[in-house]
Amino acid sequence: MARRTRGSDGGEHGFSRRRMLQTAAAAGVGVPLGRALGAGGEWAVQGRGQARFPAFTVPSPVFSLAERNRRWAVVRANMAKPQWNLDAIITAGSDALGNNARYLTQTAIQKYSQPAPEVLFPRDAARPVIAHISGTRHVVEWTRRLQPGGWLSDGKLVLRAESGSEALAKLLAAEGFNRAGMRIGVAKLQGSRFDPEGLVSYTWFERLKAALPGVVFLPIDQFPPQVGNDTGPIEDAAMSKGPEEQDVLRKAVALNEHGLAAVIAAARNGAPRQADLWWACFREMYAGAGEDIFRCSIGFDAGGNASLGEPTDYPVHVGQICNQEISSAYQGYGSQINHAFFIGSKSMPGYEYYRTAIELLAKVIERAIAFIQPGKTTYGDFVANNAETFKEFGERGSGLNTHGGGLGFLSRPRQSAEDNLVAMQPGHIFDFKPAVTLDRAKIKDVGERNRPVQLGESLLVTEKGAVRLGNRPLVPIATRD
Repeated sequence: MARRTRGSDGGEHGFSRRRMLQTAAAAGVGVPLGRALGAGGEWAVQGRGQARFPAFTVPSPVFSLAERNRRWAVVRANMAKPQWNLDAIITAGSDALGNNARYLTQTAIQKYSQPAPEVLFPRDAARPVIAHISGTRHVVEWTRRLQPGGWLSDGKLVLRAESGSEALAKLLAAEGFNRAGMRIGVAKLQGSRFDPEGLVSYTWFERLKAALPGVVFLPIDQFPPQVGNDTGPIEDAAMSKGPEEQDVLRKAVALNEHGLAAVIAAARNGAPRQADLWWACFREMYAGAGEDIFRCSIGFDAGGNASLGEPTDYPVHVGQICNQEISSAYQGYGSQINHAFFIGSKSMPGYEYYRTAIELLAKVIERAIAFIQPGKTTYGDFVANNAETFKEFGERGSGLNTHGGGLGFLSRPRQSAEDNLVAMQPGHIFDFKPAVTLDRAKIKDVGERNRPVQLGESLLVTEKGAVRLGNRPLVPIATRD
């Protein structure tokens, strides 16, 4: 069987069963098919059975037992507060991303494979945390990943091959949470920042309530916060990252910087389409973390989110300003960076406009970091200070410039009226990504309108102030000398 065509270069292209089998024999039976197949369906073999295969990180849980105990203690302390007074918290399988479950257990189910973990998290530390994670294969695999000295080692976290409202209702009853007046918090029931109407299945919830008629089920997401900084028992705990969480976010930011470098290198090498820049970024970041939580949105002469995070066939031209939003995750924890660069040389029309904008944004970031005082500065104060800095420079910033970094990217805090009263605390990590379109009366770009320029960094609030998590210089970049 053959699907081969002769190209204009005189060579044959396509698929040949005979050729595949011949080359497979030459490569050796021990070479896996996926590793041996190269570009265009051909075998990529080096030497004697040595397949070309790039370095690739296989993700595995890294958070220690001490980190588990730290975050469990904070969540339980929040559950005991008068405004909550919760006996337990549960997560729903219909919350496909399952970030609340992952925060409490480290377990995650591949999207669209099975329901997300359904976790029973008791306030009483003497009781086990029990996670229903669907099929037996999930229990076997996560037991393998978590057992050696990890979160399963002391028996306080239990995994079971169960799912659904009936199984969870039986678990709640067996653990004594079926008594009248018991207060059970439900993650993602309603009121969360990006899902105000919740992600809990109506049928699942109705069956659970019918099976436990005396139990009081309560939403635990608070948007906006109802009491001071209180954003909910889990979300409040998750906002203040421990040292181990800070470390994985540093790795995620470093990976973002590698992705940015790959985009710039592709542009320097003459990549013809936005999709080629996108692919260079994806390949670098996916191989670096082995996780599918990824975003590389690239816009030419427009905002970085113009392409909605997807590869496109937009052509790359000399003189363009390339904005982007680059986000990757390590252990599910992600942050975003932005760094507009100029496609072309410094002598080209438009570069001076771009350079002026980048240098202004670098100053805005520097001033913003210096402004932060942990425990005193609210996110509303931060937004107001940034606006004042732009005004001082005779410009006006544009767009959303502050949002949270952490598990699942979309964690708080975020620039919004609802989060303005939240005070910055040590351990908060957020992305600060100011953008500007310079006043045309002061400096003219090429074309009829001035173009937007973006520069962004991930910031960590410390006891003494704030620091960048990235290491790259925040300077203008041109792809040609």
